[in-house]
Amino acid sequence: MILEVKNLTFAYDKNVVLKNLSFKLESPVVCSILGPNGIGKTTLIKCLLSIIKDFDGEILLDDRTIDRISRKDFYKYVSYVKQGGKENSIYTVLDTVLLGLASGINPLLKPKTSDIEKAEEKLEELHIMHLRDKSVSHLSGGEAQMVYMARALVKDPKIIILDEPESNLDYRNQLLVLDIIKGLKDKGQLIIFNTHYPDHALRYSEKTLMLREDYKYIFGDTKEIITKENIEDTFNIRAAVGELRDGNEIYRDIIPLSIR
Repeated sequence: MILEVKNLTFAYDKNVVLKNLSFKLESPVVCSILGPNGIGKTTLIKCLLSIIKDFDGEILLDDRTIDRISRKDFYKYVSYVKQGGKENSIYTVLDTVLLGLASGINPLLKPKTSDIEKAEEKLEELHIMHLRDKSVSHLSGGEAQMVYMARALVKDPKIIILDEPESNLDYRNQLLVLDIIKGLKDKGQLIIFNTHYPDHALRYSEKTLMLREDYKYIFGDTKEIITKENIEDTFNIRAAVGELRDGNEIYRDIIPLSIR
């Protein structure tokens, strides 16, 4: 599947947030979005999801503008995991994950055994099967985040968009979610995730979109975008790039040193 953004511009009232933004992604790929707070990362995601509709420019899926795709068809292709935080919910964890299959389930009938098995498979994959029958309202923020991840993945979407998927998660669950993102790419899917962790982007994404002040941006191969110079210029800090060897693996890291 191909996702293309052409000359995207959006303003809240007269406050321009995004201006003439263009990029193109073709599955399978993982793309990270980086940038300072308030620069427009979440606004961009809302445009991609057609939550925000009154933008200028075009967003296309396989050469079809998203305004010409019905909401039902759009969400057959696309899943979304929002920023951390619990929803007010009366549902159990299992029921919440089953809602990810809602377009294929008759609301007047009980879910099929195959649907329950799919939901339980995602709970196992995310190591939260022990929460199966608990109310989502009784979970911690991190546990709820994992449940929403399972809900997004249960229908095997072609595109997954995640807004700060590591938020509220401990180190182990951060790695679990990021490994799942990598696995989705290996299955042929297109993944976009907004993150505050450049090292996560370095390790898990092939493409990076870095949003900057004055509506500027850079887009391209992650290793070429996430550099000491670009991090310093984008976040107005002093930074160092380091490498850590673990056996035969070498990991790059970005270390913030001081503000400028």
